[in-house]
Amino acid sequence: MTSSGALLVALLLQRPLDPAGAAPEAASTRARLELRGAADCISRNDLAARVAARSPRIQFVDEAAISANVALTSARAGNVVAELVLTAAGAEPAPRRIVARSCAEAADAIALMIAVTLDPTLKRAAPDTAGGGSAPADTATNTAVPPTGKATDEAAAVKPPEPPLTVESPAPVTSEPARRHFGAYVTGQAIFGPAPAVMPGVALYGMAALDRDGVWAPALFVGAMHAWRSDLSQTDGTASFALDAGSVDACPLRVGGSRFAALPCVSALVGRLVASGSDTNDQASVARPYAAAGAVLAAAFAFGTTVELYARLGIGVTLLRDTYDFTGPTFHRAGRITTTGSVGVGLHWPR
Repeated sequence: MTSSGALLVALLLQRPLDPAGAAPEAASTRARLELRGAADCISRNDLAARVAARSPRIQFVDEAAISANVALTSARAGNVVAELVLTAAGAEPAPRRIVARSCAEAADAIALMIAVTLDPTLKRAAPDTAGGGSAPADTATNTAVPPTGKATDEAAAVKPPEPPLTVESPAPVTSEPARRHFGAYVTGQAIFGPAPAVMPGVALYGMAALDRDGVWAPALFVGAMHAWRSDLSQTDGTASFALDAGSVDACPLRVGGSRFAALPCVSALVGRLVASGSDTNDQASVARPYAAAGAVLAAAFAFGTTVELYARLGIGVTLLRDTYDFTGPTFHRAGRITTTGSVGVGLHWPR
């Protein structure tokens, strides 16, 4: 074979470079992905797919020197909070907090941060010369180094290895403003104080609240109740009581998360108490106003995205205390303390 023929074969077999004269692409980055929190909001497979869509160089495996830990601390609609911690040998852990309006938006933000941090080629900017021309050939061959700090043989021939992985701080994500939430509940009710014994009943409650981060999350509950008791035997006859009342609970604080929340409230109850007698010479009935004011502790436990279990316990001072008798000795006077308890289910929207 002639020398010119040998040269032609060598040129054909030579590994081609890209149009800019760049060296071969950087090796893939292997990392371990761990996810803690509500799986129905962000799943590991979905997050891995979002990272792969941004950088096919990143591979998630069970064992790797680099780890990406994601913890979901709140999955409430309009206020999804997640924390990302990237760790690697020789680098300080750098936690990052993301606040998003939805689970998908939080997953996209986390995937972008992981891709930009673990794939240096995404952060490389094309250099410009003073005259506006292209950069010299030796700067165009700036091959990325895997985050472990070990370069490939080809990249090492072009430039020395880059420093170990460092986690860059992303732009801060601002919290979303508070959103209005509403609810409606039907409960079984019990009240003690108006009658000589506990009065069972039913109640309906409506709720309006501001859903936001932190303890300060005001809510207002408005309720209507009906309670009765008709089996109170006395010496001079049998007494019956019925109470129709409305209540207002103002709750400035909320303790808990998206699934369970407790709300301390101040409360007022105003209504009408009807008392009547039977098995006696006096069959008359009387209706009197009834009022109490005090404190309430409400609690809600969410099932899924809409249904909630609701409970309420209230205690207050009776403001109107009437006395009842069968045209003789007094057999009952409204108690100094009015106690109410409710348990039921309802709907909460939006989630």
